[in-house]
Amino acid sequence: MLKLMRDSFNQLKWILIAIVAAFVFGFVFLDMGLGGALRGKRDTSNFAARVNGETISYNAYYRQLKNYEDMYRQMYGAQYTPEMAAMLKLPAQAMDSLIEQRLLTQEARRLNLAATQEEVRKKLLTLPLFNPEGKFVGMEYYNRYVTGPLGYASAADFEDDLARDIALGKMEGLLQNSVVISAKAADSEYRRMNENAKIRYVLVPASQQAASVVVNDADITAYYNNHQSQYTHGEQRLMHYLLADYAKLRAQITPSEAELRKRYEENKASYQMPEAAHVLHILVKVEPNAAPAVDAAAKAKAQSLVAQLRAGADFAALAKNNSQDPSSAGRGGDMDWVERGATVEPFDKAIFSLPLNTISDPIRSTDFGYHIVKVLGRRPAGIRPFEEVRGELAAKAVTQMAQEQAQSEINRLAAIMSSNKPKDVGGFSAYANDKVTSNDSGWIQKSDPIGKLGQHEPLQEWIFSAKKGDVSPSIGTPQGPVIVYLDNMRPAGVSPLAEIKAKVEEDVRMAKAGEAAKATLAQMMLGATSVDQIAQKAGLAAQEASANHQGAIAGITGDITSLVDAAMAAPVGVVKGPISVKEGAVAFQVVEQKKVTPQDLAQNRDAFINQLRQTQARSLRQSLMKRLRSAAKIEVNEQLLNPTQQQQQQQAGL
Repeated sequence: MLKLMRDSFNQLKWILIAIVAAFVFGFVFLDMGLGGALRGKRDTSNFAARVNGETISYNAYYRQLKNYEDMYRQMYGAQYTPEMAAMLKLPAQAMDSLIEQRLLTQEARRLNLAATQEEVRKKLLTLPLFNPEGKFVGMEYYNRYVTGPLGYASAADFEDDLARDIALGKMEGLLQNSVVISAKAADSEYRRMNENAKIRYVLVPASQQAASVVVNDADITAYYNNHQSQYTHGEQRLMHYLLADYAKLRAQITPSEAELRKRYEENKASYQMPEAAHVLHILVKVEPNAAPAVDAAAKAKAQSLVAQLRAGADFAALAKNNSQDPSSAGRGGDMDWVERGATVEPFDKAIFSLPLNTISDPIRSTDFGYHIVKVLGRRPAGIRPFEEVRGELAAKAVTQMAQEQAQSEINRLAAIMSSNKPKDVGGFSAYANDKVTSNDSGWIQKSDPIGKLGQHEPLQEWIFSAKKGDVSPSIGTPQGPVIVYLDNMRPAGVSPLAEIKAKVEEDVRMAKAGEAAKATLAQMMLGATSVDQIAQKAGLAAQEASANHQGAIAGITGDITSLVDAAMAAPVGVVKGPISVKEGAVAFQVVEQKKVTPQDLAQNRDAFINQLRQTQARSLRQSLMKRLRSAAKIEVNEQLLNPTQQQQQQQAGL
């Protein structure tokens, strides 16, 4: 489901715009003075957000949120659940869309693209709902519908929205009209997206050559200087953190016998166990709707197995060879202890009435078929004894005590630092003790894992919103609670060689190994007429794959452009290569090719150019929005994104 949601997201955004536009344009009219479309904004104390001083009202937000909910509910039907809604973060989506609309409307105003009175009038007078047979239905109906089903506070608010929508349409048109796609560029991209080749190939891995590669400091420096684009980074933070590590604390804790017995007595009810039987089982399966003849054959087989068992046959051997119970057949039919009431009634009744160590007659259950059982023992209902659960008790006690000690110690340190803030990293790290370790994250970007803590969104959010020298409150992680000290920050740039020397050295080693693999493969290709001959020389297996610019090739990661381009240019059946790839070097033969014909290009060119223009226009829109957001003053009512129960009820009532 999540993949479906991710794959559909961009499409859904534009579907939503279309739905909202249709919703607006389908149910409106204009009072002959054009209401609020051209009037000044009304001041309001209630707001969902403010964008450069312009207010987005509660009503606008809840209306947009409902549109999103209705749209997703329509798209996913029964799959749309509260859990999906939570994952989609609909409040944030609705708020972001409204903020984007306001920013684009403001930009349209700056470019003199705001809706004029005549544009609003013409648009409204084309709406058939309020103009049946070309005649206006009247102001009473118009006002009632706008403030009723459409959910606007007034006709003026609705007309403001309509004016904004016209301006947004102008902006979208301006963006798309600014994109120019030549026929040559479109044809090249169409080929790239639609051509493919089936290839047979062999990959000589660079890793086989890496051990013999020698790398010196001069190599490292030269490679770093010539490949600095590989070592760029985004905005980074350097932080240190104190971790009350659960694992470390667990290793220090040994609960006493008295503590374990105390916990046992306090939680005795949780160790209640029902009556149970230790069962060996063979199932001859019969489907519930099986024909009588099939049932009779299964019963005959079960009776034969019973006869063999009563004659002394080995139960485990017969179960492994005949039982159709996947949970026990591999263990010789041993189901271990089966609690009363855990199985179908005929089976349950038999295992609690059959004499111990005897073979049952075939037991018929409607759901499964014929069962043969042997009961090795029974135990009564009761409380599991302390000795039996001692290991579980100890594990739970150690975990709980470690968590309590960790949180207590971190809280103590957080309280100290709140009144006596560390002056530097040294002062912060000095708080480490036998329960708390001091750790260094190294330079990280927002999406990077944080040392042994890994990915942790709340922690990463704090780090990238804090200022240099800030100390965090206690933050829980799966490894234990932490306190963070933000040591330093730096803008996007190129990482210094001293910090990444080990990585650059490995990159140099693999680059040299790749060249060695390419040279080795070139020698193997001499005189070869097939990939299989080369594979035999290399002691490797030849493989087949579809080579295209949209897919991947098994065993090869990274950029495969050069390999795909070579495959599309090569004659069918001719050995080509070696081609360098991230993992080493490839030789290949084309088995089949699918190429775009001039007729294909002529037939699809116009539609494809329009598709490319729309794609480029969306990219331009994203770039414009990024610029507008960075320069804007935006104030968001955060309570709407994390609604209280009362607000959720208000929202549900829309």
